[in-house]
Amino acid sequence: MKEGQSSRTAEAAAALRANHFQNAENPVFSDPFAFELTSKGWKKLLTTSVTVKVMNSAVFNRTFGLLTGQVVGRSRYAEDLLEKAMAQGIQQYVLVGAGLDSFTLRQAQKYPQLKIFEVDHPDTQAAKQSKLRQYGALPENVEFVAIDFEKESIADALTRSTFKQDQAAFFSWLGTTHYLEPATTLNTLASISQIAAQGSEVVLDYSVDYRELEGIERLGTLFVSQFTRFLKEPLKGQFRPKILHQAVEQMGYIVTEDLSGDGLTERYFHARSDHIRHTVATHMLHLQLIKA
Repeated sequence: MKEGQSSRTAEAAAALRANHFQNAENPVFSDPFAFELTSKGWKKLLTTSVTVKVMNSAVFNRTFGLLTGQVVGRSRYAEDLLEKAMAQGIQQYVLVGAGLDSFTLRQAQKYPQLKIFEVDHPDTQAAKQSKLRQYGALPENVEFVAIDFEKESIADALTRSTFKQDQAAFFSWLGTTHYLEPATTLNTLASISQIAAQGSEVVLDYSVDYRELEGIERLGTLFVSQFTRFLKEPLKGQFRPKILHQAVEQMGYIVTEDLSGDGLTERYFHARSDHIRHTVATHMLHLQLIKA
């Protein structure tokens, strides 16, 4: 992203969540605030009848609709696991690269005991906070922590906050690793392992190395790559699952689940009449921190 402006891919993701909420029958993930969080350009597209018809057609959903499946699927997966973590006593939630995620509006008041940390680039945060304040005062249990992932560690950023290092936390890191150098992703996971308490959990999505893809999925990855390059936020990070697993295990994590795109489709998009499914080009990774 450019200095001085919010993330364009974050705006696109919010637009996809908004369209899904507004037009899908039985939404996989319901985000009633996504429309207001996205940009003016996307709002115009989402209120144009021709665009709406195309974006929700069977042809679109079988092809470019993979993007919708990816965006709503990762949010549903992360918040399903967050709910389980809270039931087990976790009371700190860190949104790493929070973007235009609307959890603060949707759930902060519902879970007043949950301390929420939104960690992201300061430009994206400034734009987001301006939009959030349109709904009133920010909830007291939400704290914004500014960071540039390419320049400092998340441990350093959280040290500046009220984050409690002696208490387990749930880290959600969605839609970000694709745009970071692989080394930056690994360094961030290592930094989390250093500052987080034993029993903490991390959920993230990551792009699979294109060499492991075939057919339309490989072509789809090339399309997404060109689209994000057009938005001036090119894709950088891809991993081979086995190599990624070995790397995080050396940091003190155990891989609780690595759910493939097919697995996500089976869990959340099975037999949908609108034909939305999850791309196999990305996986969801669920980690638990086990310190020696």
